[in-house]
Amino acid sequence: MKKTTIKKLIAFDLDGTLIDGKGTWMEMHKLLNTEKFSIENEKLFYANKISYNEWIKRDVNLWNGVDAKAIQKLKERISLMKGIEVINHLDGNYNLAIISGGLKDVAQDINKKFKNKFKYCYANELIIKDGKISGIRQEVNFENKGELLKSIAEKENIPLKNCVAIGDFLNDIPMFKVAGLSIAFNPKFPEVAKNADIAIYEKNLMKILDYL
Repeated sequence: MKKTTIKKLIAFDLDGTLIDGKGTWMEMHKLLNTEKFSIENEKLFYANKISYNEWIKRDVNLWNGVDAKAIQKLKERISLMKGIEVINHLDGNYNLAIISGGLKDVAQDINKKFKNKFKYCYANELIIKDGKISGIRQEVNFENKGELLKSIAEKENIPLKNCVAIGDFLNDIPMFKVAGLSIAFNPKFPEVAKNADIAIYEKNLMKILDYL
């Protein structure tokens, strides 16, 4: 009798998970010397004075009119997380996705480096007009990662109990709540670890294999 293969899905966050460092947004700010203004926007968000969407809008406004070549420079600055080659071990056994509030150009670049092994890539895409940055096309906000994971699972006919979510930040919690297995990877806040099934405190993605 032919063996039935159980379909599974792993959804990865980008910033702090697939890549190391302060993340795609902050690396772009550092590149363009807008870091201090972004920090002020961040403070306003955590003080509940602006929404997450407003935070993103204000940050991107700092880059309006910047030459789109800056995006390529950003890609060159990014450091991949140690153990990211775990993707090659998962290929064939899992459907892979990126669900991130980070910048989509970087997520897509990583996917190309790994021969498009991520079937889905949800992130926030910089809009380019006349060779200049002119805005953002937002796919991921602070609350909708769980809904995006559900959407992928439904398209692939994969039960949520067979889904794994891996991330490090507060906006990964909605994804953790719907996945059958949630892994907090070097969580940035105690609340992130509390809402995960497993917490890994080592910058090495190969460690996730111990729990899959």
